[in-house]
Amino acid sequence: MKVLILGGAGMLGPYVVPLLAPHYQLRVTDIIAPTFDFDGEFWEVDASQPEQVLAAAEGMDAIINLSVLRHHRQLAFDVNTLGCYNMMQAAVTHGIRRIINTGPH
Repeated sequence: MKVLILGGAGMLGPYVVPLLAPHYQLRVTDIIAPTFDFDGEFWEVDASQPEQVLAAAEGMDAIINLSVLRHHRQLAFDVNTLGCYNMMQAAVTHGIRRIINTGPH
């Protein structure tokens, strides 16, 4: 199964990615590269940008959204709310029915 992980280099990524990597084909995305060991596919993607999320989701069977931002109100809205919306739009467009979405709290 091919799994897209949005925000995979963030706070949860170092825990989630190594657990899933032996079992799934991962496409990890974030605005920065992972600082942990990962031999899989990495794309630089901003979850608040719909065209980037749409492109990253192409060919995937599932999406896990780990992208979270809290520090700045407008940026937090862009990543947390618009990012979730963009993920869902990409899922609908590509027929992806398996979704896990985390939240900022």
